[in-house]
Amino acid sequence: MTDCINTFFSAWGDPSAESRAAKTDAALATKFYYADPNAPEPITDREAYLAYVKIYGDMMPDGSAKVVHTSEHNGHARATVAFCKDGVPMQHGQYFADITDGKISRLIGFAGMGEPA
Repeated sequence: MTDCINTFFSAWGDPSAESRAAKTDAALATKFYYADPNAPEPITDREAYLAYVKIYGDMMPDGSAKVVHTSEHNGHARATVAFCKDGVPMQHGQYFADITDGKISRLIGFAGMGEPA
C-alpha cells in the first residue's frame, strides 16, 4: 500500500522533469490535497506540485528525499522521510497520507519528528 509514498518522494531531487512528472502521476490521485510544512498553502494542482518539487531540486542540488519508515492501517499511512544532501540526511519529516486505489489522495507533512518538549 505504501509504494505510492516511496514513488512520490523519489521524485524529489530527480533532475529529469519528465521523470518527476511520471513519478508524480504514478503516486498521486487525480484529485489530491498536499500540505507541506514549507509551502505557503496546500497544493491541489499537478502543475503547481511539479513546480514546487522543482524548487526543491533547484535549491538543493544533489538533494533527495527517502522514505525511511512507514506504518499503515485502514487506508492511511504514516511515513518518516529523510531529506538528504549528497545522500546524507539533513532533516527528517513526518507525513500522514490517505491512500485510495493505490494512490495518495491526501498528504500532510510536518517538519521534524514531533519530539516532546
